[in-house]
Amino acid sequence: MKRRLAVVAMSGGVDSSVAAALIAEQGYEVAGVTLKLLPRLETGFGCCGSPADIEDAKRVAERLGIRHYVMDLSVLFEDQVIASFVREYASARTPNPCVECNRSVKFGHLLALARAWGADILATGHYARAEGGKLLRARDEGKDQSYFLYQLRAPELSSVRFPVGELAKEEVRAKARALGLATADKPESQEICFVPNRDYRSFVRTRLEAEESPAAASAGGPIVDRKGRPLGRHAGYLDFTVGQRRGLGLSGGSAASYVVAIRPETSSVVVGPEEILYARSIDVKNLSWCGGGAFPERVWTRIRHRHRPALSRLERVGEDTLRAHFEEPQRAPAPGQAAVFYEGDLVLGGGTIENAVSCVEKKDAGIS
Repeated sequence: MKRRLAVVAMSGGVDSSVAAALIAEQGYEVAGVTLKLLPRLETGFGCCGSPADIEDAKRVAERLGIRHYVMDLSVLFEDQVIASFVREYASARTPNPCVECNRSVKFGHLLALARAWGADILATGHYARAEGGKLLRARDEGKDQSYFLYQLRAPELSSVRFPVGELAKEEVRAKARALGLATADKPESQEICFVPNRDYRSFVRTRLEAEESPAAASAGGPIVDRKGRPLGRHAGYLDFTVGQRRGLGLSGGSAASYVVAIRPETSSVVVGPEEILYARSIDVKNLSWCGGGAFPERVWTRIRHRHRPALSRLERVGEDTLRAHFEEPQRAPAPGQAAVFYEGDLVLGGGTIENAVSCVEKKDAGIS
């Protein structure tokens, strides 16, 4: 009988540990692979191949009786994920490094490795489901990670497995405990694994200073209202995000103002009432369609990982641009973030939010 080989991405966390165990129980010969993504590993936690994570993955592999390998992709991760994150953030956009990492680093290289080794499948510990070349949400809605995987298409999905996608988190931990895995009670990984203490503003500023971009890193500038009238000064636009209310340093009648726009070209921060933040539509570019066939007119659109999907009507407005019209206005869609479209549990596809149209007319909002 021909052997069945599976490559399993093992981050050193409980989810990928159980994924490897479940695949082994299905009769596959399993090769676990841990990706080392950071050259300096003081920040890696749960997905970037820190020494502790590599050791945990190795211990799990030994417990399961499977092979284990480490692949160093730190240069690629720096070029494709970290550098892109810094550029986007300095441009007042909100990048999603997990989407880019899955696309250009994890799945791209692990699928190539699986093919080179003659493996039948690639399995990961993501909370999602792949059925018949289609991507579906996980059974555990609270842990669903399909938002980060929308760029996977039928050819990739036909050979990808998400073993924990059918389970709740506590079921995964219970399985790990029953198997005596070292990662059974390991804490959750943080979302941006390469940012120390989750302080992405300081991280970006430090990187820009190291790249000799001090102007972008610390440029102070005006805080203005929607008509461009000055209300105060700030020490650096990197300290602000759209939707922010606290820490603006304003007083009096401006106390209820929110950040409604950031303009890096003039280092200005625009503030206004909260209603400006609510969008009636968004334009989505760099599309990846994985649902098969033409897009339906009405879909559920998720504009952030933890965002409750909003019922929307899709309109094609360019060769690579869809406009999603929300039935109910959505708060602070962020350019640079991913918008992912669903039909029930089925992931249809997604893209990058390019801009949003406020519920308040632009001529009144004073922003573009």
